Amino acid sequence: MAQSLRHCYCSVPGCSNNKKNFPYLSFHDFPADAELRACWVRAIRRDEGPTFKILRGSTYVCSQHFTSEETYVSASGCNKLKKGAVPSRFLWNDWGKGRGSQARESPYQRARKRLAEADETEMPVPESSTEDVPHPDPVLTDHDYTCHPSPGKMDSAARMIQQLKVQVVTLEHEIQQLTLKNQQPLISRFCVTDEDYRYYTRFSSK
Repeated sequence: MAQSLRHCYCSVPGCSNNKKNFPYLSFHDFPADAELRACWVRAIRRDEGPTFKILRGSTYVCSQHFTSEETYVSASGCNKLKKGAVPSRFLWNDWGKGRGSQARESPYQRARKRLAEADETEMPVPESSTEDVPHPDPVLTDHDYTCHPSPGKMDSAARMIQQLKVQVVTLEHEIQQLTLKNQQPLISRFCVTDEDYRYYTRFSSK
């Protein structure tokens, strides 16, 4: 239901529209139908929780997030929403023009689509060499976030880690030896002859 109150604020993330600054916009309550309300919540990407509550008469979505086909002007001159209208125009989908206006495909689906498009534009491979051409993994062409490394790579990484550990221990030992060496008194810088030792230390010689 469109509201004409001056203290109406849009609840869509990233939208700062309010009735006071944008009087030409209409502000619509979340629908009472639970299923349609859930569609609105998913569309605006804002789940109900401690920081967001949907309250009748105080939680709105402005008309900027609906297409012109989903709205109409009533006989009283108020902007209304058609039955089943769901907000679909947001910053994150370029106001309904970007890919985000539809449900985002999974990485596997996107990779399969790209492979299909690539197959249509590639030169045909001779039949004699088709068995030698490896078929790319559709998941790896998109990303490898969920792919496990091969056992060989794990063994190589384990060996590298072990070598680095040995190197760290060796360097720590060298640092310790240098530290101890620097802490020793540099008496040899001052006592060269037995006479120097008798003068500085009262010992007869080194």
